[in-house]
Amino acid sequence: MKSEIKVLALVPYALNTTPSQRYRIEQWEPLLKQEGIALNMVPFADERLMALLRKPGHLAAKSAAMISAFARRSALVAATASYDAVFIHRAACLAGPAALERVIKLYRRPVIFDFDDAIYFLHTAAANRLFGWLKFPGKTASICRQSAHIIVGNSYLADYARQHNPRVTVIPSSVDTEHYCAAGNKASNPRVVIGWMGSSTSQTHLEMFAPALRELTARQDIEFRVVSDREPDLPGVKLAWRRWSADSEIDELARFDIGIMPMPDDRWSRGKCAMKALLYMSMGMPVVCSAVGTNRELIRHGENGFLAATADEWLSSLNALIVDRSLRDRLGAAGRRTVEQNYSMNHCAKDCARVIRETVENRSSAMICESSKESLARSVE
Repeated sequence: MKSEIKVLALVPYALNTTPSQRYRIEQWEPLLKQEGIALNMVPFADERLMALLRKPGHLAAKSAAMISAFARRSALVAATASYDAVFIHRAACLAGPAALERVIKLYRRPVIFDFDDAIYFLHTAAANRLFGWLKFPGKTASICRQSAHIIVGNSYLADYARQHNPRVTVIPSSVDTEHYCAAGNKASNPRVVIGWMGSSTSQTHLEMFAPALRELTARQDIEFRVVSDREPDLPGVKLAWRRWSADSEIDELARFDIGIMPMPDDRWSRGKCAMKALLYMSMGMPVVCSAVGTNRELIRHGENGFLAATADEWLSSLNALIVDRSLRDRLGAAGRRTVEQNYSMNHCAKDCARVIRETVENRSSAMICESSKESLARSVE
């Protein structure tokens, strides 16, 4: 029987609030436990700090809350010695250089570093633009160098990580395919519903897409839905907005007939892990996505979804799906199979468990070897 491995998991955000960690380490936690890996997941930001960060201004309150969170995190570092490994998702702290990561390394526990965005580039929501410089995006390289192993969400991120550390494994963000599925959930709509679901930070990508949406909603008798934590700024676009919550997420997705994922072709977007597309596809709906980054690996154009690079391509793909129910059904079913085969929670969690166990065992073997060498040297003396 495999011995239990105790892992301190440092995550940046309050649990069950942020896609980045929800579809990675939070989702994998119960399956890791089945593999003999016990996680103690500790967020940096509590719900109060999370609420403050979504609001513009409040600089004094944000500063005080960040200092308090840093103090809590610093006090926790001393507990590192009682664990077999430390798992860091994105960074130990939301702001500042890689100071705590350096302290953690002093405890000689292997660090497994996980990230799913191009966090080595500065990318800040409008509400916290003034705090952008405090993110220290350059610390990502430092954490990579200090880590025993790195897990990333796609090949674009892996190319960056391997510049600083050869021990890199790609494990995509994943979907609980038993939970996210059309069976028993799918709504029947009087009109075709095109939908977008996401956070306020990625909603800026949708808002850049407003001209094409205006044209589409003017031409076609459809319903356009947005589910997010902020009402979208889409002048001239007829839409229905719903506030996102974890409890209603699947019900809202079930109302979509077509899912969209527009993105600019920039260095930040190329690092995205196509999570929106994966959720849409898991629900058995067809997708139209920008031909950017991981979308190009996930989607085979015309087989399990559509890729679009221009406004004409977007409108052509959406029009084809709107008028042809059989095409929606065929692409939706193919997309679901893609998720089941390559992006399921069970598969990805097992890969994560393997990386953690091998990293801990390799570290233990190295320490035994080092101890033996020291003992031999003392006996010779």
